[in-house]
Amino acid sequence: MDTIEALVHGVQDLIPLPKSYLRVQELVNDPESSIDDITKVIVNDTALTSRILRIANSGYLGLISKVDTIGRAVQVLGLNQVHDLALADAAVGSLTKISSTVLDVNDFWRRSVYCAVVSRLVSKQQGIGAHERLFVSGLLHDTGHLLLAYRIPEQFEAMRRKAVESATPMFAIEREDLGFDYADLGAALLANWKLPEAIVKPVSLHTRDLANIDSDLRRETSVLHIGATICRAAMWRSELDEPVPDFDPLALQINNIDSHSTESLMNEADEAVIEAMTLLLPKSAQLGAKRKTAA
Repeated sequence: MDTIEALVHGVQDLIPLPKSYLRVQELVNDPESSIDDITKVIVNDTALTSRILRIANSGYLGLISKVDTIGRAVQVLGLNQVHDLALADAAVGSLTKISSTVLDVNDFWRRSVYCAVVSRLVSKQQGIGAHERLFVSGLLHDTGHLLLAYRIPEQFEAMRRKAVESATPMFAIEREDLGFDYADLGAALLANWKLPEAIVKPVSLHTRDLANIDSDLRRETSVLHIGATICRAAMWRSELDEPVPDFDPLALQINNIDSHSTESLMNEADEAVIEAMTLLLPKSAQLGAKRKTAA
């Protein structure tokens, strides 16, 4: 029987995070490092510098003044937010190296970005400070499905058929057949990447019953749960698609969301998703995802 450890084993070596990000991560976690130390690492990676500045100056962040250096980005956005932008860029760059014949990768990335955008919108509306951290959790929430499709494609396809035929959410079928679900698997890879626990925990818990989650983790997990549910509803096209899970009523209650709010979130997210994909994804993935959006 496949285990989480067996499925994750070796994948982090196949798709390691870039060395420049790993160095940023190391310095952020080092209390003796300075902002100058971190800035120098980013500046020495011209591609990473370019992408962070492009995101910082996009309508996505909505900054009033232009950010033309990494030092200025750190001043305006703060070190944690610059770290999260670097992480989003690094993770997408690594994960786009994985492909599968049984998973539409364009759909995967649109769903991931959609969840990230909704999670950020909800966190801002609810006054939760970690907007970009929840954006990253949303962006990476579905990583487990990418790994399942890559490592055990035939079983993944069989579980998907079973989910469609029984109108049962994929995570429930995965627990039944594997003993764990995509959230458990994706979180294991993120933990192996040594990502911050504040990003990993909501990913690992967003398919669970919120009433059984520790209160200090419940708020941010509820935001990610809403993002993961709305992105699947937004992409649902026919009875042949993955069934959309029900909202956990507690998640809606915690975030003061009703049916009108979810519709507004989807409308607002639709406008932001294409820009976020343009900022984060390689051109080949952008084109495919845009075609899906327009369909």
